[in-house]
Amino acid sequence: MAVKHQAKLPKLNRDTKHRKALYRIQLCELIENGSLTTTITKAKIIKRHFDKLTTKAKEGTLASRRLVIAELGKPKIANKLIDSIVPTMGDRKSGFTSMRKTLIRRGDSTGMAILKLLVTVPETKEEKKVEEKVTKAK
Repeated sequence: MAVKHQAKLPKLNRDTKHRKALYRIQLCELIENGSLTTTITKAKIIKRHFDKLTTKAKEGTLASRRLVIAELGKPKIANKLIDSIVPTMGDRKSGFTSMRKTLIRRGDSTGMAILKLLVTVPETKEEKKVEEKVTKAK
């Protein structure tokens, strides 16, 4: 078996299951909100994972949809990615996100970054209904 040189990602002082859960949670937040504030190291990893996930979602087949759902663990968020975010990206082949370094976290002096999608995240019908209820209540 061949050795993949320099192919390691940072382990972030977590075991495999905890690390994968962290990636899944942050990917879901990025898709749901359109942006994510995290450490620079985590942002670089999430950016890499999101690019791979989006490339998979662009295929548009049932198999690719199921792979995306399996990766994210939440069908609603996976469908939002495939049905509303990916079509707005057009012919873009990579670089779906941008990372901007912001401040240094006060507690442990870790560099922080904001990871944003380059396209605007369209609102779903459910989110619009919730906003209408909130404005009517006021």
